[in-house]
Amino acid sequence: MSRQSRNFIQNSYYHVFNRCNNKEAILKNSADKNLFKHLLYEYIKDTELRLIAFCIMDNHFHLILKTGKKPKDISKYMQKVATSFAMQINRKHQRVGHIFQGRYNANLLYWKKDLLRAREYIKQNPVVDGLVKKPSEYPWSKY
Repeated sequence: MSRQSRNFIQNSYYHVFNRCNNKEAILKNSADKNLFKHLLYEYIKDTELRLIAFCIMDNHFHLILKTGKKPKDISKYMQKVATSFAMQINRKHQRVGHIFQGRYNANLLYWKKDLLRAREYIKQNPVVDGLVKKPSEYPWSKY
């Protein structure tokens, strides 16, 4: 049975996030985080989306995406990023199966205050986890 498609809105901001399967630290080394970051930038070129912010942690990621005239680009973009990443990581680490815990979540950021809160949350994620003292020190984020 296929999943129901999501109804994304044109020219809107979304907080997109997902966690690795079983809360496993799949993105634990810098090479894997760099691969994920590379895929974020590589596949965005094929869309009208704008990558406003991101943070790649050991077992999850957060993005803020702005849709253009083709809001369904989010679904295609996330499928390409997740599938490509899973195939490469499974090959590299000689593993099989899902990387992420189900389909990504995408919350519409209705108001400017929602966008600012989400961006601040993403920015502070590595600080709260004790990985860095200042958000600017964390190389796998953009806010």
